[in-house]
Amino acid sequence: MTKLTLIDMKLLQFVILVLIILLSALTSLWPPNGTMSYGQAANTPAPKEIPGSLFDKSMGIPTLSDPSLKVEVVSANLDFPTTMAFLGPSDIIVLEKAKGTVLRITNGTISPKSLLKIDVASQVERGMLGVAVSKNQSSPTRIFLYFTEIIHSPNPVDHSLVANRVYRYDLVNNSLVNPKLLLDLPGTPGPRHNGGAIEIGPDGNLYVPIGDLDGHTTQSQNVQGSRPPDGTGGILRISQEGKPIQNIIGEEGSARKYFAYGIRNSFGLDFDPISGKLWDTENGAGSNDEINLVEPGFNSGWLKVQGKAPPEFDYSQLVNFGGKGNYRNPEFTWTDTVGPTKLKFLNSDKLGKEYENDLFVADVHHGRIYHFKLNANRDGLVLPGPLADKVADTDDETKNIIFGSNFGGISEIEVGPDGYLYVLSFARGTIYRIMPTSSQ
Repeated sequence: MTKLTLIDMKLLQFVILVLIILLSALTSLWPPNGTMSYGQAANTPAPKEIPGSLFDKSMGIPTLSDPSLKVEVVSANLDFPTTMAFLGPSDIIVLEKAKGTVLRITNGTISPKSLLKIDVASQVERGMLGVAVSKNQSSPTRIFLYFTEIIHSPNPVDHSLVANRVYRYDLVNNSLVNPKLLLDLPGTPGPRHNGGAIEIGPDGNLYVPIGDLDGHTTQSQNVQGSRPPDGTGGILRISQEGKPIQNIIGEEGSARKYFAYGIRNSFGLDFDPISGKLWDTENGAGSNDEINLVEPGFNSGWLKVQGKAPPEFDYSQLVNFGGKGNYRNPEFTWTDTVGPTKLKFLNSDKLGKEYENDLFVADVHHGRIYHFKLNANRDGLVLPGPLADKVADTDDETKNIIFGSNFGGISEIEVGPDGYLYVLSFARGTIYRIMPTSSQ
């Protein structure tokens, strides 16, 4: 047997090193869930920071409590995506928070040209925040956007002004054109509690959540004797032309647009496909995050109460606008904050009949998805065991309602035209799809 020379040994070591590098490169192209991505590569860089913003930055593999379901990567390499909406099958609009870009993703591939780019303020929770799509056979597709716009003014005193605004655009030739300003809302002091998770309701109107902007103290924040509602701390309802629909709590000014009030901040709205009623998530001040059933004139209680009202609570301190507003306790509360974001009713049986029309809620602090069933009247949640009091007193009490974990901080969940559940990871810049393991 011929002995290897020193040169032969070094050559062999070099060949082995090259093979290891090639194997590592090929492995990185395989998505974390073990199923090939049909879109962009799944290997994403470590999450960046947003000063003043808290979200789960873990980079693990998403897991589901149901072994009959799987997670696959649809698209990746997005920059702090806040929300998404479907234009059609495998055709998604995604917003990037700080860049102010509106992207189109088709069959998992990000279009090299954005539909729109806006000069947005992006500190902490400001940015490109909300999108809704309305299709009409007789006119171009309408795209509604909510973002924190920088107001350019020749006056040096006003050079740093910002506003939260809702615009309507037409989608024409892969561009958003013909902007129409529908809502001009406060953006200061901020930079937190801007809301923005707009939805189009079954009535065809636009529902717009906005928080207290870190310090507004009007009647819509339950401050008696204070200024009238100023377009903060509530859910506003307007037509697709920007007009008020119904005078629920007031007949003048911004009050005409309120559907609900007393809201600290909300990152998620959706309508029950069976009852047609509105539900929301609400973020507490370090504790007492909420899920609420939102009837017209709903008062969520902020600044006076967050979470389930204590037995000794004095309801007379709440503003009720002459009996037009009504406080209601949350349908569910997390005592330890999880940062709930989007909630979504799964109006599909594609994940199994056992999930059809159930409620799913995402969070940004743990990267989880929670699963809730509704009662027969569709006005409350079925909460067994330690959750029967409608409160998760500890994180351990939530273990039986956790549907998915380890997605990184989640900003959005949506039901696609295919009936599957899509998850937008704000932290990882990735869109995931949840589907049966038997699906190809």
